[in-house]
Amino acid sequence: MMRAADVAARLLEIWGFNIAFGVPGESYLALLDALHDIDGFRFIACRQEGSAAMAAEAHARATGKPGLVMVTRGPGLTNASAGIHVAQQGSTPLVVLIGMPARETERRDAFQELDIQGFGQVIGKDALIIRDPHRIAEQLSHARHLAISGRPGPVLVGLPEDMLTEEAGDTLDALLSIPVRPRAIPTPDLLAQAAEMLANAKRPFVVAGGAGWRPEATLALERFATRFGAPVGAAWRRQDVLDNTHPCYAGHLGLGINPKLAERVRSADVILVAGARLGEATTAGYRLLAPPAIGPRLIHLHPDPNELGAVYRPSVALEGDPAATLDALAVADPGDVTARDIWRGEARTDYEAFTAPIWDIGDLQMAHVVAHVSATVPPQTAITNGAGNYAIWLHRFFHYRRFGQQLGPQSGSMGYGIPAAIGAAFANPETRAVAFAGDGCALMTIRELATIAEHQLPIVVIVVDNSRYGTIRMHQERDFPGRSIGTEVTSPDVASVARGFGLAATTVHTTEEFISAFDAAFESGAPHLLHLLQDRNVISPGGTL
Repeated sequence: MMRAADVAARLLEIWGFNIAFGVPGESYLALLDALHDIDGFRFIACRQEGSAAMAAEAHARATGKPGLVMVTRGPGLTNASAGIHVAQQGSTPLVVLIGMPARETERRDAFQELDIQGFGQVIGKDALIIRDPHRIAEQLSHARHLAISGRPGPVLVGLPEDMLTEEAGDTLDALLSIPVRPRAIPTPDLLAQAAEMLANAKRPFVVAGGAGWRPEATLALERFATRFGAPVGAAWRRQDVLDNTHPCYAGHLGLGINPKLAERVRSADVILVAGARLGEATTAGYRLLAPPAIGPRLIHLHPDPNELGAVYRPSVALEGDPAATLDALAVADPGDVTARDIWRGEARTDYEAFTAPIWDIGDLQMAHVVAHVSATVPPQTAITNGAGNYAIWLHRFFHYRRFGQQLGPQSGSMGYGIPAAIGAAFANPETRAVAFAGDGCALMTIRELATIAEHQLPIVVIVVDNSRYGTIRMHQERDFPGRSIGTEVTSPDVASVARGFGLAATTVHTTEEFISAFDAAFESGAPHLLHLLQDRNVISPGGTL
């Protein structure tokens, strides 16, 4: 007899899901039982569901395939919501399988019962409950399709525990095939309009990154930008959309933006937005470009038509796959490229000057710390971070070399760096990961050091400790000077905590100590935590309290 759980396990195997992140629960024991017999399948038991969802989100971004999360009802799902929100704001495809109470107890406020559909449609892309075991293949296929289509995102799937043990019958062969992401290209007349606008531009600018991005899109962007002589700015935490050493790369838009880059965006006469949504972080609170209409002519390319014109009104709206559309634009007549050489060259010069390491107060210089990591690690190394002012040094002084190298939460979620490094490590077992975290950020998911130690993952965790919630303190001092409250926190001896979990650890006081310790830790290939004690008055690059 094929139980519904057996059908689900078979589909996951055929569709290429060979790893899931989660916390086991009694509500989906039948599914875990069915997965036990799938050769090569790994269930990575994390220490909290939020971390599991973040690890799965990072794994999806590192592999280019949908991530898989498994949690139990009620508290399991609500814990996971932090990572689900990361996936939603980051347009990352996730399938979230949730064990539910038995169907006969629905809407009785049963033990740990939660309205999965109502909850999921608020925090994710969509949600569904599979109540009929004979339709489990159909509805799982639908869920995977939803996760990858249009603007990708997390789709929640409720699995009542009694349904999983019932006979499901034969699965139609058609449902065994892997759902394919629809990929479109704009009509020839729209492409011609966009190409003509770009060819006639004297100061074109490209904002790249976001939904539907993949390595092919990076190659297409490089071809297009080179042919048209257009500087490229990366959308918020999408700095790996183009090799940062490429002469067309001009820097990142978002927190800590180069003031000269911001002025360049404002002075552009045509802006091509490729894949990005132009959200609040990318547009500096909608002040860099003021909606709904912007001064420069806007060409907006996005795979989901619902995003086109939702906030900004484009002159040309291109619904299409970023890679295919950029490839089509790259062969068009670029116009007078020579006239743009100065424009592009100045943008590159500004970027190189802005990213040269600076000096702050104190013995530990974060700009030089990040610059050393950037110069030391190979391009395939995953660099992860959560939220906090420490990440501004990373945004400014690290040079990303290939797509998939930067894993940071578009939602600005604290705690992301450590579990994201776990997801990245499982995605590419032969490469290493470096996780950056502030002390407040690290303490939200530090329990996952146990997961790193258990699997001996080749991760270097760098905890930047200033014993405060630095970003919020900075905002307090700006808006309510001298009236800080709730932002001063006592940090533990993080190195000792790491050793308690089974990791090697080093406390770092100076830049020289960091260089020596990091080189040894990275070279060893073993998990290691570096606890960096930063001057408490340093709050941002070149800024102090």
